[in-house]
Amino acid sequence: MVHSEEDAQDGGTRPTKRRATRACDSCRSRKIKCDNDTTNGACSNCLNMKIECKQTLQKQKRGPKVGSRRRPASDIKYLVYKILAAPISFAIPEELQTIREMFVDLATYARNLEHELDRLQPPPSASSASAQAGSSPLALSSTPPSNHDSQSEDEFDVVQSLSARINRIGFGKFRQRHVTPASQLLLRTALDIRDEVNGVESRVMSSRQRRPEFWYPSPWHQCFEPEEPVYVFPEDDLLRQLVALYFSNVHYLFPLLHQPTFENHLFKEKLHLTDTCFSATLLAVCAIGSRHSNDPRVLTDENQLRSAGWKYFKQIRLSRASFVQPVSLFEVQLYALCTIFMQPSPLGEASSSLVGMGIRFAQEVGAHKKHPPGKTPQERIERELWKRAYWVLVSLDFFLSSSTGRPRATTEKDIELEFLTPCDDEYWINESDPELCFEQPPEKPSYVDYWNHFLRLIFLAGKIHHIRSSECPPQEVMMELAASLDQWMDSMPSHLRWDPHNSNGIFFQQSMMLQGAYYWLQCIIHHPFVRPGPVSPLNFSSLAISTNAARSYVHLLDRYLQRPDALILPHMIPPAFISSVVLLINIWKSTWMNSAMDREKDIAQVYRCLEIMSMYENRYEMPGRFRCVKTSFNMIFLFRTV
Repeated sequence: MVHSEEDAQDGGTRPTKRRATRACDSCRSRKIKCDNDTTNGACSNCLNMKIECKQTLQKQKRGPKVGSRRRPASDIKYLVYKILAAPISFAIPEELQTIREMFVDLATYARNLEHELDRLQPPPSASSASAQAGSSPLALSSTPPSNHDSQSEDEFDVVQSLSARINRIGFGKFRQRHVTPASQLLLRTALDIRDEVNGVESRVMSSRQRRPEFWYPSPWHQCFEPEEPVYVFPEDDLLRQLVALYFSNVHYLFPLLHQPTFENHLFKEKLHLTDTCFSATLLAVCAIGSRHSNDPRVLTDENQLRSAGWKYFKQIRLSRASFVQPVSLFEVQLYALCTIFMQPSPLGEASSSLVGMGIRFAQEVGAHKKHPPGKTPQERIERELWKRAYWVLVSLDFFLSSSTGRPRATTEKDIELEFLTPCDDEYWINESDPELCFEQPPEKPSYVDYWNHFLRLIFLAGKIHHIRSSECPPQEVMMELAASLDQWMDSMPSHLRWDPHNSNGIFFQQSMMLQGAYYWLQCIIHHPFVRPGPVSPLNFSSLAISTNAARSYVHLLDRYLQRPDALILPHMIPPAFISSVVLLINIWKSTWMNSAMDREKDIAQVYRCLEIMSMYENRYEMPGRFRCVKTSFNMIFLFRTV
């Protein structure tokens, strides 16, 4: 078979049809194929439409303008690295045109990265959108992202801080958690040395190096998700009453929530109808407020005041069904509220587990670390609420550890968080002037000062364990603690000093709590040395100090309850019980040593404690138990002294 010369040149292949090098004006405007280069004149489209086929539009060149000096992507990345490596000593060009070109290049590079990020970002699904809203657990997707060529990966090499680089190594699509810098130190050092050798910050890990089976959840990682609970809330009028009782009786002693924000979520946004976590938090608030209500609708048993609030509390799910979902502020607040409600009940032993869970969950998001204040008022409110939640959990952990003798879930050395902002709830938001948000009037003391001063006492109490572990003599350690405790008392603000005639009801309650905590901590410091072994001068001094503190607390509690606005708070029960036990020890020891001490006064104070317990046991079970224990002690004392 004979082939033509063109066929020989083409290697025997079939010739391919070529596109027109330049389309005519009509085909270009209609965006259709033009064949004017094959017809040696007018294209077939113009001939069919019987119009003139002409080429007047000039082809525009792509790329930068002639004379421009646009940097390639690699040079821009190196420029970014030099600026971030030495932000203070970086040499800025003197020519204005050079600076302008540098800004334009950086802005163009950032815009290209934004476009590439939008292109690579997977579209949000319904499950992920609901997880971000906080109304349902985090949905897991087993579909890995699509692969891209190496050029796209190079363009997507975003220059970020070292911590962000570490996060890109440590987290895929799994749940992100707060990690301490100490655990990242070695890896961070390795990255710094590598970049110094290469002269540029390079990619930590490309998407091709991440094997999907190890970096993305699989179908079997889907945890069991129970059905959403159906909550039953109080009637509207009772709901408003219980929320008001919580904020008027408990909030000033445990500043956990922000009243305007909470009420806005509840009464305006109706968040309890859509967010199950906020619904549980609301039920816990109603349960605590029920203990200060005389409405029979809050009772589970119509004949028992101790059943107040349990119809709301028993609806709350105290344990997670899934630990994959992200931590929310409402959940951490819920653990603190449930602990406050459970402490004086027979379920108080389980509250230590709730405190531990709350502290751990708060640490996952870094709530125990110091963060800069938010830029907007809403961000500042959220930061302050996280601080409140964490400090309340720390205080509850201290109370439980002091009462049960168990180790604390966290210690002061683990906390890098500043104290609360001394500003009342009503001054957090200033709609007329946002610059005045979180500004307490200088002539008005804040009720938050009480909480900050109480937190200083907790830090002071953290030194107690050194009494047993320190190599110093116990006398020196105890003298140091006593001096620190007296210094704490001297530094108390004037509006928080104990005054039984204080006309301000909030400051009256707070001053009583601080004064009582002072006496209580004195007993805690000295009670290990009341009788640790052989009789010694340290035994007598510790017993004398503890006895004086116990007498002072009973007298303080007696004066407090004489006020008509005094609240029956369960947090006063453990110190009252400890005081009565110390007084009984002093009575027994004076009897054993045939001391000439007048025991009738101490016996009268012990019986006064029993009377106070009888006032509390109508609402709480814990004082009833303590009263039974003290009654048995008194019977033993009377039997031995007859």
